[in-house]
Amino acid sequence: MSCLLNFYTELNAYLLTTGLDVPIAEPGCTDAEIEETEKEWGVQFPESYRLFLKWCGKGTMEWMGGQDFTADSLDYSWECAITLLAENNETLASRDFVISQWQGYNFFAIQLGADNPLVTLYVIKSDNPDVRGLNRIEYGRLTDWIIQQIKIMTELRHELGRINADVPAVWGELDRIALLATE
Repeated sequence: MSCLLNFYTELNAYLLTTGLDVPIAEPGCTDAEIEETEKEWGVQFPESYRLFLKWCGKGTMEWMGGQDFTADSLDYSWECAITLLAENNETLASRDFVISQWQGYNFFAIQLGADNPLVTLYVIKSDNPDVRGLNRIEYGRLTDWIIQQIKIMTELRHELGRINADVPAVWGELDRIALLATE
């Protein structure tokens, strides 16, 4: 088993057994569906993103906070990203591939070419129409970004009383799982 597959397997099991997430209604993408999407876009997805799509490419998990990262949303995410880039006289970094957008003011992209790609958030600098431009926030590798997002949502859900969890213990286990992606 590859280290990245081991990462996703362990992470999914941990989230479900601890109640930090629930099974998504629809399983992830099949290999054939991922290959078709790659063909449609003329790219080869990194191994980690392929495994991400196999895990949750057809449904949104709780830790995503309602943001859509499904394969079916790629067209719309790209449309929003292209509009946002044009409105702000910006360009997409070479080899970046848009994987999600949020309400027209930001989008996430992964950098093609590595098994565990870098994740970048492109976000508007201001709501003021006189202030143009996008900030780029780099999150590190895809697996690191996933762990970071789960930590943020775990802490938020705990503070809101939606889950009863020992947050430091959860973070410790998530850090252990994160290391699996590097073995």
